[in-house]
Amino acid sequence: MLALLSQWMPDSLNNLAFWSLVLVSYMTSAITAALGIGGGVTLLAIMANLLPASAVIPLHGVVQFGSNLGRLTTLFRFVDWRLVLWFSIGSLIGSVIGAGASTQMPAAGLQIAMGVFILYTAWLPPITLPTGKKFISMLGGVTSFISMIVGGVAPLVFAAIKPMFTERTALVGTMAALISGQQLLKVVFFGFFGFVFSDWYLMIALMLFTGYLGTLTGRVFLERLSAEQVQPILKVVLTIMAVRLLYLGVIG
Repeated sequence: MLALLSQWMPDSLNNLAFWSLVLVSYMTSAITAALGIGGGVTLLAIMANLLPASAVIPLHGVVQFGSNLGRLTTLFRFVDWRLVLWFSIGSLIGSVIGAGASTQMPAAGLQIAMGVFILYTAWLPPITLPTGKKFISMLGGVTSFISMIVGGVAPLVFAAIKPMFTERTALVGTMAALISGQQLLKVVFFGFFGFVFSDWYLMIALMLFTGYLGTLTGRVFLERLSAEQVQPILKVVLTIMAVRLLYLGVIG
């Protein structure tokens, strides 16, 4: 069975990296489903160390879309859809501008940008941001632009909307709706700019499947785990991955 599947694996990826990403998709989806945050950036850091630089952001986008969509289906009734509407208006504009910018950056530049961003999300405290319809649209636009270049902006969005919610399920559900819409736009625009997703369809399909299983697993722990229990481990993993990316970008 494994020999048959290997015929459909991307040429630029060895077996160990391929199956590692399939497993990591499960683990990071479980983390995000349980905590509301953390899994997407962790997945980005690991993908950026295993995949060609030009493939990281598009593939991370499609896997994160599937992961957040799966989470959305389990928390649909808790979502604040008015907030999602205003955020999506800004996301559309930011995605158009960001897609063009991302395709013009060299591989080394992408690696350095992702490394810096991952270190920022791991170590710097969240920024206190204003609220309101205009701000939410601006937040969607700015984070969508950044997402096209460095991938996982969920920590920024999470920090901005967290004060608006008192119920954790509503926060996690609304985050899933915001990020799944943002990632869908990313996939559409990278496809428009020429990224060939079909070359990676087996890995995408398996990562989407294991990601959904991770979402179901993480939902069980939604009320039992806190970010404080998991953050120290995530910080170490993210720091190691980010430093390696910066090293590769500099020597590249």
